[in-house]
Amino acid sequence: MIQKYLNNTCTEPELDELIQLFHREDYRNQIELLLYEHWQNTPSFQQQLDEKELGKMLHAIHQQMRIDGGKSKKGLLKRLTNYAVRAAAILFIPLLIGSLWMVYQNGTYSGSDTMITLETPLGSTLKTTLPDGTEVWQNAGTTLKYPAKFTRRNRQVELVGEAYFHVSSDKKNPFYVKTTDGTVKVTGTRFDVSAFPDDDFSSVVLEEGAVAYQLAGSGQEVALSPSEQLLYAREMGSLVKRTADVEKYISWTEGKLIFRNDPLSSVVLRLERWYNADIVLDDPTGKLGEHPFTMTVQNETLPQVLNYISQAADLSLRKDDTKSTSTAVLVKPKYTISKN
Repeated sequence: MIQKYLNNTCTEPELDELIQLFHREDYRNQIELLLYEHWQNTPSFQQQLDEKELGKMLHAIHQQMRIDGGKSKKGLLKRLTNYAVRAAAILFIPLLIGSLWMVYQNGTYSGSDTMITLETPLGSTLKTTLPDGTEVWQNAGTTLKYPAKFTRRNRQVELVGEAYFHVSSDKKNPFYVKTTDGTVKVTGTRFDVSAFPDDDFSSVVLEEGAVAYQLAGSGQEVALSPSEQLLYAREMGSLVKRTADVEKYISWTEGKLIFRNDPLSSVVLRLERWYNADIVLDDPTGKLGEHPFTMTVQNETLPQVLNYISQAADLSLRKDDTKSTSTAVLVKPKYTISKN
């Protein structure tokens, strides 16, 4: 069935079955493994794609899905598979199948309750353009949902993770970004929202324009001006507004990470998402995670970054053995950082 999918000869019942299997945990890894092996053994896939080119392809697929959502499954599959072959990235294929699953489960895009979901795997980023012209950059490990019937009067998205928005201006019809912590109200601006579930804080950083933030369960709105950041401390339930180094918070959209006096615990968390790795701090006292670091990560590999960290702070770095299994596609590298 996998081979028929790759050859674009799946019948609709077979495609339905494959999509359902992909969404079962006990089959998904096996399917990914087969797709990855096909990717590795196909000569045309040996060249890595430029990140911008892959982004354009993903955007084209998203647009094609939106345009052709009401047509037959098989016809849609044929159009999208051509892009899949060109993309030649293993992370792309699960995204494609997941997107198709959403289309088939919901039937068409005409229903007002239908939500379109875009997920960015760990270790990658994604740029897309919403139907109203709003541009969205999704960071690694991020999920964005928006209504298929995305009209001028229904401009609301749901975010889990981090995304940078360039919102198409419309003062009469605000744009809303909803997270578990609160909602950002926008009329046309550039800003970053970070709301990862495993972070201690959620954050809104405004580059230009104006936004207002309303904490969930509260009727009070907090307005932000350019170069300001609003931090919500989840444990304490407090909001803090302060001047922000905007470049630091949006640099990831340009393929780099900027750290300026950031605690090691925060650095490690961002590196894990950026490189899709496991990094353990062997830190019984809790003081190691507080060590501040200032650096810029752009084209370095993860081992290079971790070696720099360990040398700069006289720490010990160990790469742990990771064994692949028959059900694993790509095993995350695992590192342990400890005091000497």
